[in-house]
Amino acid sequence: DAVAVMCGDERVSYGELNARANRLARVLVGHGVGPERLVGLALPRSADMVVAVLAVLKAGGAFLPIDTDYPGERIAFMLRDAEPVCVLTTGGVASGLPVWDAGRVLCVDDPAVMAAAESMAEVDLTDQDRSGALLLTGLAYVIYTSGSTGRPKGVSVTHTGLASMAAMYADRFGVGVGSRVLQFASPSFDASVWELMVALLSGAGLVVPDAGSGVDVAGRLASLVQEHSVTHALLVPSVLAGVVPADLASLAVLVVGGEPCAPDVVARWSAGRRMFNAYGPTETTVDALVSDVLVGGVVPPIGRPVWNTRVYVLDGGLRLVAPGVVGELYVG
Repeated sequence: DAVAVMCGDERVSYGELNARANRLARVLVGHGVGPERLVGLALPRSADMVVAVLAVLKAGGAFLPIDTDYPGERIAFMLRDAEPVCVLTTGGVASGLPVWDAGRVLCVDDPAVMAAAESMAEVDLTDQDRSGALLLTGLAYVIYTSGSTGRPKGVSVTHTGLASMAAMYADRFGVGVGSRVLQFASPSFDASVWELMVALLSGAGLVVPDAGSGVDVAGRLASLVQEHSVTHALLVPSVLAGVVPADLASLAVLVVGGEPCAPDVVARWSAGRRMFNAYGPTETTVDALVSDVLVGGVVPPIGRPVWNTRVYVLDGGLRLVAPGVVGELYVG
């Protein structure tokens, strides 16, 4: 009965979230979703988005988040390149999507889809319900980055690192029952996977801004944190420039990442809370390293490896460098 997801005035318990995800997963299985098969998610921020992510994973598939604010040309490229089995969206969003195979678009607010889901069993799926066995080495999600040339590049991430990532962060940051984790990142960025997994695999509550809240606006961010007594958040340092520590007083743990964090930001935001620096490429399940607790106005170190991850710093000739020497990061 504990609250799993909070979005606007909506509250979804863990029991309800699991049941809704199971029913939708069974609908997806019927549409050919299974291991190594992709499902596009073109959904606005909502509890339905969380349900859809879990449903795809329960069906054995992998999810492909699609930011509906992206230009149509980019979305069309992603759909052609990834070739998802289907796209989960809403009626309102579907009308604005690029021309695609309409037969493979499922609107979660379509009465027919809703009725099909309601008719399904709400118990957890097993491999007997899926088209194949769900393996640790199987695909979990695909995130499209800009790529080094500016051409979108799909990064495939397996289930292998998800448990290590979620367990280590929950342990390091003290996430558990009673915690409130902010879903700040856009679903099209891998930090959203961090937020969702750390929260829901720890019994915490996930605070999801509604579609029109615009969490990039400092005032709305402060309002969300205050309204829901958010205790844990992962933010890019530039976002902190528009707010003051007092605006986010309930934050017990602040994680920064995604861009360099200046010493003065550490000095201002580490007072009165535990602050960490996280770093890592998308290919290593969101992050590869996390620092110890940051203190004072120091330059944040890249930190220590995530559980079950090895990190090497190499020079230009791909040789290991001594501690303290500048090099390029390689994660294995």
